[in-house]
Amino acid sequence: MKVKHIALAVALLPLASSAFAEVTLQLPDNVRLLAVNEQDPSKNITDIFFATDDKLTFNNGENQIVYQIDQYFYKGDKQSERFRSSPYILTFSAENSSLQLEIPNFRRVEQANEFNYSPTVNVQTTAGKNIPFKHDKLELKGLSISHDYHEYVKQYNKLGGPAALATATATATATATATATAVTHKVEPAPKQSKTNVSTQSEAPIKQQLQTLFNQADKETKKEFISWAVQNL
Repeated sequence: MKVKHIALAVALLPLASSAFAEVTLQLPDNVRLLAVNEQDPSKNITDIFFATDDKLTFNNGENQIVYQIDQYFYKGDKQSERFRSSPYILTFSAENSSLQLEIPNFRRVEQANEFNYSPTVNVQTTAGKNIPFKHDKLELKGLSISHDYHEYVKQYNKLGGPAALATATATATATATATATAVTHKVEPAPKQSKTNVSTQSEAPIKQQLQTLFNQADKETKKEFISWAVQNL
């Protein structure tokens, strides 16, 4: 898939001065990648409806991804149920290692729902050695397809959440003003763009994109989109 190559390139952007990256992370087939080191892993809008199967490459040290479990459970020849978890943040530190994200094997949708309430994950080397990591749920509001996860995780890191990047937290602390500001770990959606700032020429392609995405979506996604659209009219 295109997203695989894009995600890999995004992960390597900070490493332009290095000849090789040293850490790889294999993701399970049912994991959809949402952000890599505060970067958007995919600029292809059609990828929001599909799970991805990626092997990411990083530089030695601390790295972070935001991911979501996206899996179908088939009940018969023509029946299936789709499970999409909350978005999760995974931050880990490693050097010269080949790692893999371990997630329970869901055979029934009930098992997946239980995971969503109490997630259990692990990061291991290919030799089976556990790697220390930080894990947290990224709380969001609104319809999932409308979120810019790379921007939300930037806010999360600045606020110093449990799975925040240490470098991002340190930078935010160093630049903070003396005025105390009440903050929470819940990330608010970006402000709506004023209609007066959107040109008539840009509305047509956006409409076409939405129509295409809607037609490609499954039944549950269509219901979710319609409900969100009515609430935000």
